[in-house]
Amino acid sequence: MGLFSKLFGKKKNEPIRTKAQKPLAEAPKTKKQNLFLTNASEFGLGDIQLGISGKMRVDGILAFAEFDKIAKARGLPFEFNVMYTTLLEEGALTIPVVCSIGDEKYSLYFIYQEEDLLKYKDLVNHVHRTAYPNLIYFSSIPIYDGYKPKPIIEPFQLADLRVENDAKIAGEYAMWWKTEDDPVFHSSKTQTILSQMYDIFKGYETYLTGYVLRQTRIKKEVQLERVKLPNDNVTYILAAPEGKHVIMSLSLEKGIRFLFPIQTTSHLYRERFLKGALVDFMATVIPLKQHNAPTDEPTDPNSYDWFEFLSSVIKQKEEAGESIDHIGVMQLNSDLN
Repeated sequence: MGLFSKLFGKKKNEPIRTKAQKPLAEAPKTKKQNLFLTNASEFGLGDIQLGISGKMRVDGILAFAEFDKIAKARGLPFEFNVMYTTLLEEGALTIPVVCSIGDEKYSLYFIYQEEDLLKYKDLVNHVHRTAYPNLIYFSSIPIYDGYKPKPIIEPFQLADLRVENDAKIAGEYAMWWKTEDDPVFHSSKTQTILSQMYDIFKGYETYLTGYVLRQTRIKKEVQLERVKLPNDNVTYILAAPEGKHVIMSLSLEKGIRFLFPIQTTSHLYRERFLKGALVDFMATVIPLKQHNAPTDEPTDPNSYDWFEFLSSVIKQKEEAGESIDHIGVMQLNSDLN
């Protein structure tokens, strides 16, 4: 499966129009367009003439070609990515296409129907918080005023992650590490989220292990299957939002853990990632409890006891003045993975 068919081919259910929304049919009528309307010239990119195929996969490729021409004419490097996700406090913001020409970074948004237009109007309010703040639209319909924006930010879920079996990564990865803004573990937001997560794991770890393996496409099962955690530690490299790689570590003793690249990850990113995973795990466990699904047999060791003991020891050390630099650290050499 090709890159674009894999990333652009996913279709979402059509939204139900509310009575408060003005249908597009009531908007001023215009002649049928053959070229996209665009604001590219406002960013000094000239008059980009891009034909409308009606398929984002095709139109995205054509847009890349135009931006690549501009970069080459200016003697600047050109890079692009598709379905780029940024983690914000409210959730995950996914932009169909992002690219850079030299140091200038652009978000490209394609508008084919009213649904796209409503989300574009919300994207305008958030794009400056991403790494690609210059927002360029390519629209097959006029950019009408008066419409109420439709939220473009969605909850971050484990299904937004993908296993990358051939990824080569290096450096230090950890569950938590000390920073100026987050100097102690026992009172950190990360500790609070992890404590809640391990509480959810208790009794339902086989379900949640099967769930996370399915959501990240490590296993192909359609139905949720219970999977026992391995006695020895097993790790997977996951493609995560903002172009990062996150390590998922599974073991009977320590449970399901996510380790982040220390040098390139902010504590805000880590907290937002873990918060989304927590909510996703919680949403999976609630119906299991409601339907009285059988719980896991107690094991020794188990991840709940491991984390409770770890947290207690670290709290004692930090309250005694000892500095803890990181927790669950893993040093990786790209030649070995």
